[in-house]
Amino acid sequence: MQTVNEINAGFEAEADQAASERSSEANFVDIFLAELGRLKRIIAGMGLSAADGEDVLQDVSIQALRRAGKYQTKEDSVRWLIKVTVNRCLMEHRRRRSFRRRASEILKRRPETKTDSTAENVIAAEELEIVRESLQELDDSLLTPMVLRYFCDFNSKEVGEILGLNPSTVRSRLREARMILAKRLIERGIEQ
Repeated sequence: MQTVNEINAGFEAEADQAASERSSEANFVDIFLAELGRLKRIIAGMGLSAADGEDVLQDVSIQALRRAGKYQTKEDSVRWLIKVTVNRCLMEHRRRRSFRRRASEILKRRPETKTDSTAENVIAAEELEIVRESLQELDDSLLTPMVLRYFCDFNSKEVGEILGLNPSTVRSRLREARMILAKRLIERGIEQ
């Protein structure tokens, strides 16, 4: 039979472990909140709207809470958050591509209707949508380095570490992505 001191020691050990788990969860949440601006830039750079971006951040935050305490260093936690955010954005792009393919098949069967609108904000919105679509049409292997480099201000070495690539590979993919994006934008009438 256990003595009162042994039982109390067992309770204290359980309480210390629970406090430690809560501390690591709070620590991971603090890292998530500190990196929120960077994660939002990644999402915006991947061409997702603000509403879709909030959905992605909710998914990432839930995954972050589930993974709390599994990474020892802040750098590992930040890398993990970035990878999860990028992967979630890529999943959203794949879902949208599939939807667009199906929608375009349906629209091909309908007669075209055109509306005339000359307001500048409509034109700006159309141009923004063209840029988003052009970004979404990029292959994932080109889009991800581009977003991390130009929207999150990572250098080629840091992007390579996150994606598991050589810095020279990152630079060549960036160059290829810029060329493809420029060509698509010019084809669609955006030259600025």
